[in-house]
Amino acid sequence: MTTELTTQEINDIREKSGSDVQCILRELESNVPGITEGFGAITGAGIGGAASLAALSGLGVSGLSAAGITSGLATAGGLVGGGMVAGVGVLAAPVAVLGIVGYSIFKHRKVKKQTASLQYALGELYSVLERLVMNAQYFQEEIASIRGVIDALKMRAPA
Repeated sequence: MTTELTTQEINDIREKSGSDVQCILRELESNVPGITEGFGAITGAGIGGAASLAALSGLGVSGLSAAGITSGLATAGGLVGGGMVAGVGVLAAPVAVLGIVGYSIFKHRKVKKQTASLQYALGELYSVLERLVMNAQYFQEEIASIRGVIDALKMRAPA
């Protein structure tokens, strides 16, 4: 049993699938981060910033006064064998690391979604191809049948 497609249906499916594939390929080839990855980086950096601020507030003299900030930076720097300047690096690390982690997570999800979309579009194209081949076989049988009728009629024609 064949599923016959009209020429318009074939063209519509081919155009939509081809357009989907081209759009997805452009997105996959583009290395420019989108809003999704930016949101992930901002979220991760925000969480890291909040954690760093909490650590700064709690490591030295309690609070965020001048004494609290300097003692917190010195304590954080002491974790790596340095002073206040090293403490700035220690407390900035969570912001950078969690920003990168957030970016990476959202980038991975985006690529995974694009890959799934690409596979769907390719599946649609294969489906159209299969239906076209089935229709071609159907038409070949019809053509052979018509040729047989023509040949039979030619033989019956008066000379």
